[in-house]
Amino acid sequence: MTKIKPFKGFFPKKNLGAEISTKPINTYSEEEIHSLMASNPNSFLHIILHDEKERKMKVNDRFKKTKELFESSIEKGVFMQSSKDAFYVYRQTNGDNSYCGIIGGAHAEDYQKGKIKKHELTLSKREKLFTKYLTLTGFNAEPVLLVYPKIDAISSVINKAISSSPIHNFTSEDGLQHELWELTDDKEINIIEKSFENIRSVYIADGHHRSASSNRLSLLNKDKESTQYIMSLFMSDEAVHIYDFNRVIKNSENLSFEDMKEKLSQEFDLLEESTDILSPSKKHEFTLYAENTWIRIQLKKKFEQSSDIIEQLDSQIMTDSILEPLFEIKELTRDKRIDFVPGNKGLESLKKEVDSGKFDVAVAMYPISFEELKLIADNNLIMPPKSTYIEPKLRSGLMVYKFS
Repeated sequence: MTKIKPFKGFFPKKNLGAEISTKPINTYSEEEIHSLMASNPNSFLHIILHDEKERKMKVNDRFKKTKELFESSIEKGVFMQSSKDAFYVYRQTNGDNSYCGIIGGAHAEDYQKGKIKKHELTLSKREKLFTKYLTLTGFNAEPVLLVYPKIDAISSVINKAISSSPIHNFTSEDGLQHELWELTDDKEINIIEKSFENIRSVYIADGHHRSASSNRLSLLNKDKESTQYIMSLFMSDEAVHIYDFNRVIKNSENLSFEDMKEKLSQEFDLLEESTDILSPSKKHEFTLYAENTWIRIQLKKKFEQSSDIIEQLDSQIMTDSILEPLFEIKELTRDKRIDFVPGNKGLESLKKEVDSGKFDVAVAMYPISFEELKLIADNNLIMPPKSTYIEPKLRSGLMVYKFS
């Protein structure tokens, strides 16, 4: 049984969604932040980052200032609030890919009981900082992405909602289309709530630190009802897209391409070599690019026999059988010779990184499946770093949950 709760959300005034909402802060460079804030006085970045002078304030003072600025934006009518508890249907469209789900409150108690399942480690320092942020600002402006097994009754409610006119319909600066609907019908709300009661578990696809921090907030404020819920975007397992997460490497070992192939041949079958881009076509298959040449390799059968769940993940195989033996790279998040390129950018982006001279070798893997993600989470295991890149990535400030 999983709980989902409607709430009186805040959202930008009609026709201001594109101006106000932003990509997640960590996806912007400093130059992009400066440019966006200079050119757009309505950007949500002005609320959460302030101006240059205020950014130098102490953390507590900055967070209190964020609260003041958000409250002021409500008073000015920049943000509107639903008149009654509602769920919100959100759809993001990126070319041929469309992602649609329901924004609502996930119960922190479900997180504590392990019904909201995770597959990534979180850092206590980051959890504590974001908990302080939530406490002092009094709101959450970026939902966690939770995935549930598809239920027809929920899909029917969503399909009915998106046949009507949305509150917001705009294209953001990155070319993505965003649509938002308010769902206030008591009967439809009940269908959603009752349907989720039949779901045993949901899975965190994006937002492990936000989930953990919201849970900390709930434990610190057990008597405050609004803090017992984590604003989340619930999407069915058919609605999200898991991309590969690829690597680019500096060849500090100065291995020639022939040396690489010789070392790889100990654990891999070399299937194909080409000057054209080659992509992995199945699990345990990888492609490498160096010296203007692509090769496709496949893990030998005798190395596929491990019963260890983590060892059978392609992201772990890449580290154990390619990165470490060839380049002595073990600590993915610390080693400065390696960087990561999400699969939504295509393999052409890997080629460009190498051809530019910034890196020497690119390694691409086949995307990890949602079933593998579930298997990791169900067994209380932790995925290797940078194993998955999951879309959609959610806007900040398009829906705000206020701890009233």
